[in-house]
Amino acid sequence: MSTLSGLAGRGTTESRERPTRSLSLVLPANNQGKPITEDVAVALRQLVLGQCPAVVRSEFFTQGPGLVFREHGHPLAYGLTITNPSTTPMLRALVMTIQAQILRTLLFDSAVLKLPKTCNPLMPTTVTIQQEALACAIANIIWKAGNGQSAILCLPQANVVHVVGSPQFNEDGLTEKLQLCPMSRIEDLHQTVRRNVHVFQEDPGPALMLILYSAILTRGIEQVTEDLGKPTGGDGILTPVKCLLNINGSISFSPISLFVLGRASPFLHNGVQYQEDGQGCTTEETGVLIRSPIGLLVWMGNEAKTLTYNVGSRFKTPTVPIWIVIASEQSGVLFGEDKGILRDHQAENRFQLYYHTSTFHQQNPMILKINNRSRDDSMIDAPVPTLEKLIRTKWGDARIDWGGVEPFV
Repeated sequence: MSTLSGLAGRGTTESRERPTRSLSLVLPANNQGKPITEDVAVALRQLVLGQCPAVVRSEFFTQGPGLVFREHGHPLAYGLTITNPSTTPMLRALVMTIQAQILRTLLFDSAVLKLPKTCNPLMPTTVTIQQEALACAIANIIWKAGNGQSAILCLPQANVVHVVGSPQFNEDGLTEKLQLCPMSRIEDLHQTVRRNVHVFQEDPGPALMLILYSAILTRGIEQVTEDLGKPTGGDGILTPVKCLLNINGSISFSPISLFVLGRASPFLHNGVQYQEDGQGCTTEETGVLIRSPIGLLVWMGNEAKTLTYNVGSRFKTPTVPIWIVIASEQSGVLFGEDKGILRDHQAENRFQLYYHTSTFHQQNPMILKINNRSRDDSMIDAPVPTLEKLIRTKWGDARIDWGGVEPFV
């Protein structure tokens, strides 16, 4: 028995139904936005990838993974899938961060979707329900970055170039085409995303960079730069600008934090910590200031390295039982349907969580039964699967029943 299939060919139902519509926009009549300027284009590129002009990796701009669901009615109809096996770990992690937001909407904010009472939230029965959940997730990510007060939505205009190549900026196929649409109400943001959801489902396409750009401009370029790190000693000058994405595609936590918390901090600990550099300069490291709406669990190959990431309780115990999981360069989502496991210690004795991966090859729901009470000493010397080690960073005594499935993470 296995939840993973062999390599899936491009002739499957899911791959045949990938959206391929052109990037035509539907903007509100009273809010056409404004074209991006060179100054903003340069600042965005520098903040996201560290340089501008620079070599362009198309998978970060126009050839990234689209936000494509499994076929509606499928046992994994709630799930996004990545069809390109060469998608970088960072982009996979961002897809799973959006997946977590979709699950939050389906499981705990389903009233927004106006689902029939008989509808299983984990098995959307129509494309419309899937797209509505996606639009809600995208709008919530961007709105959170604006502290719930305003937003700027970035949408590309096909066959229009607002910023031409220059010594300061080289075109990447996306940034120079952006229309920046300010929104003062989340309802307007949600509606505009919904009307343009095909843009975010283009596969390959620009979805992830559009959401990242929108979150950055909504929070503010200067504020995101400050989120990445600011020394409090000496003259208080900002540290040299770091970038949100590594050009090699490895995982960094700043964009994940931006999508979840609305702040692009790379630090995962609770509150604010101060580090001395030995030369009289104190660096302020601002982590998670309040309990996170969605959790994060990390395993980086061994216990010592994992501890250096210092994931705090505000990420480990979120407000809903949904966790983005990062196991070295692999990513996925753990989630449950019962909020009680976050409020009642008794409920944590025995419970179950679903696991969803970013791979296209998972064909069925993976349900893990977690036992925090009894130990099976006969298995004490057995190898511990990576996912089980990750779960134990939250529940130290956890023993996992994989339901007869061979552990694959």
